[in-house]
Amino acid sequence: MFGYIKPSTPELRVRDNELYKAFYCGLCRTLGLQICKSARLTLSYDIVFLALVRAVASNEVITVKSRRCLVHPIKKRPIAECENALPYSAAVSAILSYHNIVDDINDETGFKKLTKVLISPVFRRHRKKADLPELDKIVKESLKELYISERSDNPSSELCADKFGKVLSAVFAYGFGDKTTERILSDIGYHIGRWIYIVDAIDDHQKDKKSSSFNPFSDYDVLPAQNLEIALNLELEAAKRSLDLLSGENKAIFDIIENIIYIGMPDRAKAALGIDTRKENIQ
Repeated sequence: MFGYIKPSTPELRVRDNELYKAFYCGLCRTLGLQICKSARLTLSYDIVFLALVRAVASNEVITVKSRRCLVHPIKKRPIAECENALPYSAAVSAILSYHNIVDDINDETGFKKLTKVLISPVFRRHRKKADLPELDKIVKESLKELYISERSDNPSSELCADKFGKVLSAVFAYGFGDKTTERILSDIGYHIGRWIYIVDAIDDHQKDKKSSSFNPFSDYDVLPAQNLEIALNLELEAAKRSLDLLSGENKAIFDIIENIIYIGMPDRAKAALGIDTRKENIQ
């Protein structure tokens, strides 16, 4: 259910694109140092977005250094470093990756399920190294509520999206310290979580119908694309209103986040809905 929150690279200024890549590489490096080298394989664009938002909220100093890594051993690459946003996001990545594989084990059968069962101890170790037991408990309980909602007699996309929104609400706000900022981060996470759940359900609609798997839109043979696009844009607008309340001084990071919310995520939603963005560009 992750990997949807990406910037529109062609619309980013060169320096902003370089900073985004530095954050991506910085999070990858932090995962390797803080959790485990194998944890780097779980890196997702969504967690990079979390790191960007937490960095803006905290106004912390971001340093970018040229370093080599295992993936790019010859040429040095810009890698971001900071004290809070990246380490916290790495821990969150480990926790969410573990619960994601548990969810896959519950949903899948046969060889796929066996494969996930065999590799789950690795993810369990990653989760332990995250060392955020209170957040892990909150995520576990919230995902349990989502699981129950999805298997209720009348599961609705609204209810299920609300449950997943609460998962990311907790993730974005946890342990920040300042109560006002925590409320803002909670609201950003809530609407981003709802958006992710709905887009993921849209993306999996046809596949879930063929496999008779749960999908909140399973009653539709053809999805109401226009209505869903409006609903998704409303979630992004709500997230952006909360984002504007942050007194972030790092305009470059703020510009990247705006690119993601205003261009990258809407483009991803259109792709899931089968809306041709090329026609819009021509017009």
